[in-house]
Amino acid sequence: MRIDLTPSEKERLLVSARQAGLSPAELMKRTALEHLPSSSETNKETVEAKLRRWQEQDGITLMPKISTQTLFAQWDKEDALMTEEDRNAEDRLWEDLENAFHRESGLRLRSSG
Repeated sequence: MRIDLTPSEKERLLVSARQAGLSPAELMKRTALEHLPSSSETNKETVEAKLRRWQEQDGITLMPKISTQTLFAQWDKEDALMTEEDRNAEDRLWEDLENAFHRESGLRLRSSG
């Protein structure tokens, strides 16, 4: 792949690369990769890692052998003990999971505005 730069663009790249301690090619590669969507495999790994972390935190498996009614009652009890900080952290985790699902499936999230 080839990228044509003006002399001033090339100089800016050289200065930035030198400041970062990288070659100009490595800086360009890193910069480009930061702006590319992640691969499906990476998204899948992210979702799986979050699920594993939730399992470890809750000490339960993904498919517990308890009734749905009992599970919802358990969640209600846990929710009652949550602090505002806990709720915010959980909301962020759910948003991350939803975003990963939408990236993986190719579906777009509707904007609320």
